[in-house]
Amino acid sequence: MNNIIILIWTLTLFARECRGQITVTQSPSITAAQGQEARINCKTSSRVYIVSLWWTFGGGTKLLLAGPTLKPSVSLLPPSSLQISGGSAALLCLLSSYSPQGAQVSWTLDGSEVTEGVVTSAESEQNGRYSRSSVLTLSKARWEAGEDWSHTEALSVSAAASSLQISGGSAALLCLLSSYSPQGAQVSWTLDGSEVTEGVVTSAESEQNGRYSRSSVLTLSKARWEAGEEYVCKVTHAGAPHEASFHKSLC
Repeated sequence: MNNIIILIWTLTLFARECRGQITVTQSPSITAAQGQEARINCKTSSRVYIVSLWWTFGGGTKLLLAGPTLKPSVSLLPPSSLQISGGSAALLCLLSSYSPQGAQVSWTLDGSEVTEGVVTSAESEQNGRYSRSSVLTLSKARWEAGEDWSHTEALSVSAAASSLQISGGSAALLCLLSSYSPQGAQVSWTLDGSEVTEGVVTSAESEQNGRYSRSSVLTLSKARWEAGEEYVCKVTHAGAPHEASFHKSLC
């Protein structure tokens, strides 16, 4: 059952003739179940005799609809061997099918919080359910502590998805660009040949030892995922095109 919470701000009433200020107060909030009547009783600080008056409103009356709380379905997509061999490792965390909005995401590495290399999307809503994604991009050296990070000259582009994410009501595809120079790589997505912009979150470029990397996440509803077949991450770098394709029927 949904609860209706009405928040009221204090109203200030000015009487022009008496040159005074009258304060109208009421309960800060009232709660009523769906379908019930909600009544607000107001009280003035003194009697009002003057008809000529005007009102000064604050933030206004807010109506909040509180529905059932649904915990998010959380899934984690680890980096592929192709991503790691390219010099970077990107982990994708997807939160899906939760309510109400307001889920916060943070990352820890061996028990310590990590903030560098984190890109978290805004929350998206569909049918009263919310979802969001977060990507943590690490260097190969940080991912594999104690191992050397070998660079490649060519830009590496890879794309991947997770069946666990899809079963949760959303699908997220991660495109990772790694070990390229100079900076300036641009990323776009297509679905069955048509460009997709909604649900795309692309990180800023990060640099290490003169090589750059960035990631891009495409988040889709389960219905849109099931309607499509070929998903392509297209990259333009130094005037040359690169792409990584993902075929749903092959996953």
